[in-house]
Amino acid sequence: GIPVETVLDPHGEVEGYLIARQTTAEDLNFNADELALLALAAATWQEAILEAPATTALRKIESISGDAPLVRDLEGVRVTATDAALLPLMAALREQHVVAFDYHGRSDAQPERRTVDPWGLVAHLGNWYLVGHDHARNQRRTFRVSRIKGTVTVTARQREVAPPDGINLTEIMRGEDAAHPITAKVWIRGGHGAALRQANALDLSPFDDVEIDISAVSVDALVTHICAAGDGVTVLAPEEIRQLVRESLTSIMRAHEDVK
Repeated sequence: GIPVETVLDPHGEVEGYLIARQTTAEDLNFNADELALLALAAATWQEAILEAPATTALRKIESISGDAPLVRDLEGVRVTATDAALLPLMAALREQHVVAFDYHGRSDAQPERRTVDPWGLVAHLGNWYLVGHDHARNQRRTFRVSRIKGTVTVTARQREVAPPDGINLTEIMRGEDAAHPITAKVWIRGGHGAALRQANALDLSPFDDVEIDISAVSVDALVTHICAAGDGVTVLAPEEIRQLVRESLTSIMRAHEDVK
């Protein structure tokens, strides 16, 4: 800790407190790369509970950064209200404690209670994921943080299964994408959706109305492919993809209206 001296007035009353000059920290100096990383870290917390403290700290550092200006407009993964579970998960990782939470997976009818030895958190394709050992399934599992419902309980138990040596969370996520592609059922009007027809394994006529399944490595990629096909394509299922496509097309229309 930092020693604090109590200053008394002539009558013995506490007048204030002082930190001895010899105990003050040395001036902090950051090079351009370090400042860029700090800016990226602060940008990550936009729209989240730590946005104000992160921004305030960044501005203070920026004010004394001298000839090494902070890099702005860096592309970072955002932390929003839907990622509220990140803070307790970070605490659990730091303390190496078991966590428990309700998780609503893509194929789950309702949230299920999960107990997990946390191994790490990774940002991937715009979302945060927890990688860890699932107690009930006795296997490594990946959990999208925004699908965690309610609060995360950080238990007093130390984690039972440690991550393997040399674990690479990014490679794990890439493998998850390849093993679990996102699929949607779409209807394509004749003369439309040539790229979607070609991506399908079936030999499809470009002039017929067809109903096919299309897949991509992520929800974002799937929505992008469908939107690029234009108004000749209708999403039949699942409803989540249907809604995301509708929202994306609406945003595009509004953007063009603003240009006009």
